Amino acid sequence: MKTLSITLLGGLLCFTQLSLAQVPAFPYNPDIDSNAFIELTDLLYFLDLYGQPWSFSDEVSEPGDMMYFDAYENDEGDIDSAWIRLPIGSAGQILTVSNGIPQWNDPAEILLSAFPCLESLCNGGGDIILGCTVDQACNYNPAATLEDGTCDFISCLIFGCTDPIACNYDLLAEYADGTCQYASFPFDCNGDCLGDDDGDGICDEFEIFGCIDSMSCNYFIGATNDDGSCTYDCYGCIDPSACNFGPSFLIDDGSCEYISCLIHGCTDVNACNYYYEAAYDDGSCEYILPGNCDCSGNQLDALDVCGGLCSEDLDADDICDDVDDCVGEYDICGNCNGNGICDPEACNPIGGYSVGDIGPAGGVIIYDNGEYTYTDYDNSSYDCWRYIEVSTEVLPAQVWGCYATNISGLSNSIGSGEINTQIILGSGCAEVSPTYAALSASLYLGGGMTDWFLPSPAELILLADGGEFDFTTSISGWELGSYWTSDQFMNVGYLGTFIEFSDDGQGGIQTTISGTNVNVSELQIIPMRRF
Repeated sequence: MKTLSITLLGGLLCFTQLSLAQVPAFPYNPDIDSNAFIELTDLLYFLDLYGQPWSFSDEVSEPGDMMYFDAYENDEGDIDSAWIRLPIGSAGQILTVSNGIPQWNDPAEILLSAFPCLESLCNGGGDIILGCTVDQACNYNPAATLEDGTCDFISCLIFGCTDPIACNYDLLAEYADGTCQYASFPFDCNGDCLGDDDGDGICDEFEIFGCIDSMSCNYFIGATNDDGSCTYDCYGCIDPSACNFGPSFLIDDGSCEYISCLIHGCTDVNACNYYYEAAYDDGSCEYILPGNCDCSGNQLDALDVCGGLCSEDLDADDICDDVDDCVGEYDICGNCNGNGICDPEACNPIGGYSVGDIGPAGGVIIYDNGEYTYTDYDNSSYDCWRYIEVSTEVLPAQVWGCYATNISGLSNSIGSGEINTQIILGSGCAEVSPTYAALSASLYLGGGMTDWFLPSPAELILLADGGEFDFTTSISGWELGSYWTSDQFMNVGYLGTFIEFSDDGQGGIQTTISGTNVNVSELQIIPMRRF
């Protein structure tokens, strides 16, 4: 049998070995193995290109490698395309198409020397890849091996308006698509006027001149620009009873007023400048100023007499202190502001007070000794005492005074504040410090009493130890801080003892006893008295 020798000219497109993969699209099995099918992209696709049906005459006699070449040279020297079923280097069959009819030719032999890379290609070749093979196309596929007619030359082009004077001009557009849009005169692309000299939003071409004041006699409702022609001589007050009535006015402009022709003034009978003839109140009323008791600027005196001359009535007995025989109270012994002790050697109880009560001088009782105690001291106001009363106000800050003066006999105990104060007053401190804490406390006249003193450290600490009572709420000007006592610190002549009141962090007050320079530091003072 004649062997058909072919020489490969190049262009291996695809090859395959008969596949065991099932392809349901083809009901006829061309292979000798009843379970084998040929892939569409290989042999069957080749046959379909020529419009030929698959038939028994086209079946493969035995399985092997299938190769497709788009060009080869046969024995006659003709160039054609074919499918070859042929193990590499062996004789086999070649499927050719003549006049559109496929036919297997047997045997056939491939000349490997004419195509030295065939063996490696056949060992690693792949299927036909369909796609667009024109590199100018929008969807060009560089991996495609066979043109499928899908090339697209339009989708990647940019269409739009290419006219630079159009409102929707597209700088990136390559081809005009007839979508250009233009402004309508006299507007620009944004709908704004090309000319609007007065900036009123109305194009100059549409402006209408005339009187635009709706209150004028010749108002023109269609005018957009005022031309200065407005007239107003027909408007005015047409009510004869009005102050500004005008007989020449034809149209009432709402300007009628009825006040300017009336008598103006203050119409309040309680005002200092009440004017009985005034028919219209002009807001000029004047009244008694705060602190005054009449329109003449007088004030109430101490006896509540308007314009009176009494300056003080400290004991509130309605007798001016200037003429009062006793500024205060007489005790049971008939002594003005006496201690009620008719016998100096006896202790006569005064009233029945409890801690928290208001004391005789208007202060708050902060201590009850439980019984009256007699303390003999020459300058003591009350040698017999049981209660301690704190003032309801804080005195201005002063120095402790008595710099470099060691004062003996001072004590920090409860009940010693009055005697401490008397000792300090008698130590000659005034020669060193004209004003000082003990002196300020002794001169305090709260409640009309003259027996106030600078408290000892233990007495001042009572303010923070009130238990159920918060004494500080009754003291005007009270605040956390430092306050003088009537003791020297560590018996040093230049240090005065003070108590610092601070927040204990639990809603209470903690106290700290310390000392500071008597002639430099100025601390506040809270007077106390005992009785």
